[in-house]
Amino acid sequence: MKKSKAKQSVYRNQNSLIRALFERAGNSRKVLCVALDYAKRKHVALICEGNGDVLKSSFPVENNAAGIEHLLEEISATARHRKIPADQVFLGGEDEAAYVANFTQALRLKGYLVVRVNAYEAKENRENLLASTDGLDLLGIAKTLLSRRARVTGDAANANPAYRHIRDLSRCRRTLVRQQTAASNRIHALAEQLFPGFLNGSKSALTPFTEASLELMRERFSAPEIARRKPAALGNLLRRHRVHHPDQTAAEIILLAREALPPAAARVASLQRTLAATVDLYACLRRNALELRSEAALLLATTPYVMLTSIPGIGFVLAAGLAGELGEPSSLSRLDSLCAYAGIVPRTFQSGGPDSPAIQGHASPRCNRILKDWTVQSAQKIHLYGPPELKDRITRWNAEGRHGLFAGARHNLRLASALVKNEIPYLAPEGRGRHATPAQIETATQATWAILLKKWRTISGGPDLILDQAHPLGYWRNLMLEIHGIDLPGRP
Repeated sequence: MKKSKAKQSVYRNQNSLIRALFERAGNSRKVLCVALDYAKRKHVALICEGNGDVLKSSFPVENNAAGIEHLLEEISATARHRKIPADQVFLGGEDEAAYVANFTQALRLKGYLVVRVNAYEAKENRENLLASTDGLDLLGIAKTLLSRRARVTGDAANANPAYRHIRDLSRCRRTLVRQQTAASNRIHALAEQLFPGFLNGSKSALTPFTEASLELMRERFSAPEIARRKPAALGNLLRRHRVHHPDQTAAEIILLAREALPPAAARVASLQRTLAATVDLYACLRRNALELRSEAALLLATTPYVMLTSIPGIGFVLAAGLAGELGEPSSLSRLDSLCAYAGIVPRTFQSGGPDSPAIQGHASPRCNRILKDWTVQSAQKIHLYGPPELKDRITRWNAEGRHGLFAGARHNLRLASALVKNEIPYLAPEGRGRHATPAQIETATQATWAILLKKWRTISGGPDLILDQAHPLGYWRNLMLEIHGIDLPGRP
C-alpha cells in the first residue's frame, strides 16, 4: 500500500488553535473576534465576526478587575445575540507588556483563547500607513487576528508551567549578569586608581574578584594603606578565604603596593567609599545570579531539555535559556521556522524567474534576540569545549568562508530539537550508529553519563533529580539498563 504524502499548506504560520476554532464553528459568521489595543490605564476593544464585519465599534476597557467584568459583559451580550458559544470566541492584542500580563491571565482563567500578534504585522495591516490612532491600530490588530497569524500567550503557550518559570528565571539572571559585568568594569576603574595592578593576577598573585579580593577592596583599600599592613595579618585574612599559599601571596601584594604609584590623597576617601559600594553591589548581583542559576537548573532537570546538558560545552545556563525560549517540545516548529525565529538565517531575495539566482542578505532584525543570543553562545561554547566531531564541523565551515558560529547555531538547533523530542542524551557517533556494537554503545553511554554526573553534582539536589525515574534522565538511565544491560552508577 502506497503511503500518502503529508499535505502542505500555504498558511504555514497560522495559529493551529485559531484554525481549529474556525473549523469547529463551520461558518465564519459564528466566530467572534475581540481585538484589544493595550495601554497602562485604559485599553480599547473592538468586537467583530470571523468574516470581518464589526459588531461593536471601539470602546474603552479599564485595566483592572472592573474592566475585565465590563469586557466580559460586552462579549457575552454580543455572543448571546449572535448565538455564538464561548468556545468560538477568541481575543488578542499586540505583544504583551508587563502591565497587561495580569489582564490577559484573567481572561484565560475565564476560559477564553487569548493570543498575541506581531506589532509590525499589525502595523502593516492598518488601513492607513501614514497615521496612527487607536481606531486604526485596532483595525490592523483585528485583520491580523482574522488572518490567524498569532501566537498563544502566557502559560497557555506551554502545557508544562515549568517552561514559563525557567524563562523568567533565565531572563532575570541574564539581566543580573549584565549588571554584574557593568559593576566589575566600574570596580576595575576605581581599583586601578587606588591600587594600580591589584586586579592583575599575574602581578598581585591573587585571582581577581574572588572572596579574598572583594574583602580587601571593601575597607581601607589603597596602595599606601595596603603597604603598611603587617604580612601576618594580611596572610590570616587570605587564609580565612582559602587562598593557596596565603603568606607568600600577602608578601607579594605588600611588595606590589610599595612599588605602585599612590593615588592623590584628596581623592582617596571618595574613591574608597565608591569602591566599597560597588563591591557590595557586585557581590549581591553575583550571589543572586548563582541562586537563579541553581533554581533554573532544578526545573530544567524535570524537562526533556535536560538532555542538552549531555553535550560537552552546554551547561545549565545555556540549556535553561533554550528551554525557556523554545518551550514545550511537542509544539516546536519546523527547523527553518525555528532558525528564522532565532534570527540566525539570512534573508533571501529571488526574482526574475526560476533561472535567476537567489541573493543572500543579512539576518532579519525581527527575531527573538534572546534566543539568538543563547543559540550563538551555544555554538561558541561547543566550538571551544564541545566534542571533536562538532568542533571540527565549525572549524571547517570557517575555513570555507562561511559564518561558522551561525552555521553551528543552526546545526545546534537541529540537534537540540532531536534530543529533546526523542528524550535521549548526546552520544558519540560510534555509539549511536545503526551498526554500533554493544561494546561501542556501552562505551559511549558511560562517557555521556560521566559528563552528566560531573555537571549535575555541582547543583545542590541535582544528582537526586537526574536519578529519579519520574524525570527524563532517570527514565533513560533505567531504559539503558533494561534494554542494553548497561548499569550506570548513581555517583561518580
